[in-house]
Amino acid sequence: MSKIRKKKIKKTNILLGFICILLAVLLGFILVTSYKSEQKESRHLSEIADDQQSGIEDYEAVKERAKELEEISSEEAEDTEDTKDTEKTDTADTEDADKTEDTKDKTTAASGIVCWGDDLINGEESNTYSYMTVLQKLLTDNGYNMTVINKTLQGGGTLSMMKMAGVSDETIQSYITKHQQAANGAQLNVTETGIRDLTEEQTTRNDMDCIPVIFMGYYGGWNHDPAELADQQEQILNTFQNKNQFIVVGTRPMDGSVTSEALDQVLSQKWGEHYISLADVTAQPSSTYEAQQAMAEAILQKLQELNYISKN
Repeated sequence: MSKIRKKKIKKTNILLGFICILLAVLLGFILVTSYKSEQKESRHLSEIADDQQSGIEDYEAVKERAKELEEISSEEAEDTEDTKDTEKTDTADTEDADKTEDTKDKTTAASGIVCWGDDLINGEESNTYSYMTVLQKLLTDNGYNMTVINKTLQGGGTLSMMKMAGVSDETIQSYITKHQQAANGAQLNVTETGIRDLTEEQTTRNDMDCIPVIFMGYYGGWNHDPAELADQQEQILNTFQNKNQFIVVGTRPMDGSVTSEALDQVLSQKWGEHYISLADVTAQPSSTYEAQQAMAEAILQKLQELNYISKN
């Protein structure tokens, strides 16, 4: 091989070696640059991740705080409702108290006393000795300016009394039907099924703002059942304006079908402090002068006890 050719090969090898060195340096530079870029990107991604985690933690904290605020708001709302309920209750109590005062005022303003039920003394004697006449005298003598109205029905049963008070025919008929069913074909006293013919004067009501004294049952009409008698008394009481101011007087029926003890047990439980047992007031028969006097005195005492009357 010629020297010239050898020199060319040598130069070529040197050039290739130099190129290889350059490529190696370039490759090294690229690798270093890539590593630094990756490191930078890694740090950037780590920062982003840290920021996201911080954001999540901040979000959770905000969410937790919002929950706490919601609970506080709910508790405050409940407190507000409780306050409102308390205020409503207080208002209702005040209104009830006002109504009670109004009721007391109405009681004081009653125009009179009205006696409903049985007239136990007949004829001229009633004008002097009946409990109504005696009661009027007692009221006047004790300084009470109250008129006693007579709405009794001589010898009448309780069905006729309800009719006179204005209780509906349907209600009265329901009692008659029940009496007939209980009799099962047996003959009944006329007061258990019949209603007396009443005059216009008897059915005209001029006493609805009065304090009623109910004395009924002596002549029957309630099927010998004290509970039914109490129900019929209530039917009449419901026709009055002031349904909370009344007196009920009880005496055993004329035929003795129910004892005073049995009657008093039911009626005293039904009417409570409003009830007067004639058996507790006197041992005399209810139609005697002594019994009428005792009943009038007991009625006056009950009117005073219940604060139904006052002196003007």
